[in-house]
Amino acid sequence: MFDEVYIICPDPWPKARHHKRRLIKHDFLKVLAKALRKDGTAYISTDWDNYAESIEEEVEKTKELFSFKKISNEDMPITRFQQRAINEGRSIHTFLLKVLKK
Repeated sequence: MFDEVYIICPDPWPKARHHKRRLIKHDFLKVLAKALRKDGTAYISTDWDNYAESIEEEVEKTKELFSFKKISNEDMPITRFQQRAINEGRSIHTFLLKVLKK
């Protein structure tokens, strides 16, 4: 069991026909909820706007498992992939998921 999990910039699979390969999907989130302790947290970030929208949609499907909010990336460390995205003018979208009671 984990207290925290960080998923930083998973592969966005930007082509629409590949979206089914994205990591952050309903089934994965159910497994993640089981791997986290009660009140455990998961931080998920992406630098792709449409992946951020997809993450919000997928988390909405698991609202019985997680509380969810979009947070500032201000106090988080920046990876080289995130820095490249910032340099290219993309925003970093960071989400905080907290496991509800088990």
